[in-house]
Amino acid sequence: IAIAVAGVAIAGLLGLFVARAAAAPVHLLRQAAEHVRSTGDLTRRIKVKGTDDLGRLGQSFNDMLGALEDSQRAQRQLVADASHELRTPVATIRTNLEVLARNPDLHAEDRAPLLRDLIGESAELGGLVADLLESARQASDDEPFDTIALDAVVTSELERWSRRHPGLMIVPHLQPTVILARESRLRRALGNLLDNAIKWSPPDGTIEVTLSDGKLSVRDHGAGFAPGDLPHIFDRFYRAASARSIPGSGLGLSIVRKVAEEHGGVAQAANASDGGAIVSITFALLDGVIDDGTSTTVRTEHS
Repeated sequence: IAIAVAGVAIAGLLGLFVARAAAAPVHLLRQAAEHVRSTGDLTRRIKVKGTDDLGRLGQSFNDMLGALEDSQRAQRQLVADASHELRTPVATIRTNLEVLARNPDLHAEDRAPLLRDLIGESAELGGLVADLLESARQASDDEPFDTIALDAVVTSELERWSRRHPGLMIVPHLQPTVILARESRLRRALGNLLDNAIKWSPPDGTIEVTLSDGKLSVRDHGAGFAPGDLPHIFDRFYRAASARSIPGSGLGLSIVRKVAEEHGGVAQAANASDGGAIVSITFALLDGVIDDGTSTTVRTEHS
């Protein structure tokens, strides 16, 4: 009886020791979760030991904290950048309104430039807010992915832009291409690519739009990107020194990169060897893509 009692006691103590050792990683996870909940500090990590289920759980927990930290940092950066970009047009609108309020009898010739400035700043502010909302937009399932003939979408969008800019010369080289995508997002990205090319094209310049092997490229014949700007072209709110006098928010190409990533693609920027800038998106092709080895070249000119 004494031996049996001693054996049970020893077994119980050993079982308690093993249980505590096995539950130690769980206690670390609990402590880390409570720390994050009480302090909001996402920089804390737990030490991962072993490759068993508990070890993988700890690593997953660390990865989750890292993703949350990156998201929080991006959110704070967006708020800081947005407040900086919004400050200038809001201040200008307020100043002009104060001038008009203090001078109700202002002559028409003096009132007209203030009103034009108000209209221009309001339009710029509206565009900035729209770009901010688009930049902060998360991927949504509201619009499903469809099988889309990318060359047809590009052709339609180019026709629309040609009507909006009658003096614009666009030379498309489009190869039949089928991808899985959201059409509205594709049109937004292409519109931003064209808007960027138009800003940097000379008055009598040509914009070349090429679609081949799933790669959509838009090229202008302007000055191209400065070497120091190339690594930051797709950063939010980044504007080159030469672009700060041109209307814009610095969000257009960042939205292009976001659309590319939503579709599993890659956005790239480079300078052409004979001058001008090339911005492109590479998409993944569907199996059975229509490709007869030919390409269509259409030259559209509006005088």
